[in-house]
Amino acid sequence: MSRSHLPLSHLLRMVLLILLLVIIPLAGYGSDRLPKNTRLEVRLEENLGSDISQTGQTFTATLNRAVTLSGKEFLPKGAHITGKVAWAASTLGYGRLGELELELIELEANEKTYRITTGTLRFQGKERRIDPTTGRQDDRGARGEDAARAGIGVIGANTMPGQSIPGTDINVAPSTPVTGMQVVLPVKSKLVFNLTSAN
Repeated sequence: MSRSHLPLSHLLRMVLLILLLVIIPLAGYGSDRLPKNTRLEVRLEENLGSDISQTGQTFTATLNRAVTLSGKEFLPKGAHITGKVAWAASTLGYGRLGELELELIELEANEKTYRITTGTLRFQGKERRIDPTTGRQDDRGARGEDAARAGIGVIGANTMPGQSIPGTDINVAPSTPVTGMQVVLPVKSKLVFNLTSAN
């Protein structure tokens, strides 16, 4: 009788051990990952605006509300956030509406750094009537309105998520009755982003 074959019980134990070595790490995989569509409410740490920000520049923010998963705090309030200006279009001296698109790219919390992707939050200035003599938008009073908004920080204080444009990951921010031709997001403005991926 050959001794080259292992007894069936020993073979079954080996298979079970191999399965456990594979399954246990997989069970923990993803437990430290943020699920898609996690809502991230952030507070800006600097001023942003259609006429002061540049496409591609980064900005800093902090998490304004802790994120909980399965009833446990996963990301604490105050976690450091880095965002990017995906698009900025100046009013060109109040000749057109300002535009600003923002997204988040990095999150630091609990001694970990997460590379993240979020939907784009899009803001646009408010249409003003066209001056028939110049063919341009009538900017009378617009500069004063924009300066006042920058001082009191009303834009972006809204924490309700915007409406997403079907077929895209772009969110249109909620409108506000005090929007001027410029988009002005003062420091401490609160914005809400939806996470699309993290690693």
